[in-house]
Amino acid sequence: MTRVARNRSAGAARWGTAREWLKGALVAVVTASVGCALVYGTMRLREEVRIQPAYVVSAESLRLVKGPAWMTPAILGELDMAALDPTFPKRFSLLDPDVCRRIAAAYERCVWVERVERVVKHDPRVDPEKPPLEVYLKFRRPIGFVQQRDGFYLVDDHGVRLPGVYREPRLGETRFLVITGVSSSPPPEGRVWSEPALQSAVRVADAVDPRREAYRLVSVDVSNFGGRCDPRDTEIALYTANDTRIKWGKAPTSEAALLREKSLVEKVAYLDYVYQSLEGQVDGVLLYIDIPNEAIRRRSADVTPATTRLRS
Repeated sequence: MTRVARNRSAGAARWGTAREWLKGALVAVVTASVGCALVYGTMRLREEVRIQPAYVVSAESLRLVKGPAWMTPAILGELDMAALDPTFPKRFSLLDPDVCRRIAAAYERCVWVERVERVVKHDPRVDPEKPPLEVYLKFRRPIGFVQQRDGFYLVDDHGVRLPGVYREPRLGETRFLVITGVSSSPPPEGRVWSEPALQSAVRVADAVDPRREAYRLVSVDVSNFGGRCDPRDTEIALYTANDTRIKWGKAPTSEAALLREKSLVEKVAYLDYVYQSLEGQVDGVLLYIDIPNEAIRRRSADVTPATTRLRS
């Protein structure tokens, strides 16, 4: 083969390679253009769907419509999204990817809420009868008002201090047991009131709470917790509306269990037994109920009324 023929052959090969490269580059450019167009089109379509009226929700619609029986209008106001998260938009789309997380985070900051169980979105095209957003909350359960010099402080069944200082021991029309004899100062809102006497009072209050109204129970006194006033007297006492004293005995601690003190369940069972045996004639009729010793004493005009053993 002559030099000219070889050069022509090499040139044809290079041109073929260049042509294949150009073809591949052209395909890549076209593919990229189509891909970008599809992505842009999808984003535009998604944005158009996102702002459709059916998907746009007012933040005011997230206000709690109905809460527990103890909930007051003031507490409902604290559960408003504008109060929980001032930066939350007044109107938003259900298709915003961050909306559920922001709503849950806002409610979790509220002291009245123990936890956010879930936030559920409903597509208005699929579930037109359902609300667009459902927020499932577990509220803290108020159990008692701790009496202090400047007012009453509400705690839940775990001893967490709830918001506010109250002039009287009630939320709206709902009353709770008053806890007296607590020596420590209240913690900040949302924090556990860790004084052992208070924690014991909370456990007792929780144990008798289902019977509070029926038995006309009004207060739990822990001023003698640990026998600090009189080691021979009951550590915890409950009082009825007409001042019948219920000697609870030792606080519900591991030490009490070692001393074979009745458990919370056993003490409540004995209280039930007394009320049933006396057909409910307890409040103001009895001077006291001695749960550890299973004894009662009636009110009497006598100077020294007799104690009666009432064994369960």
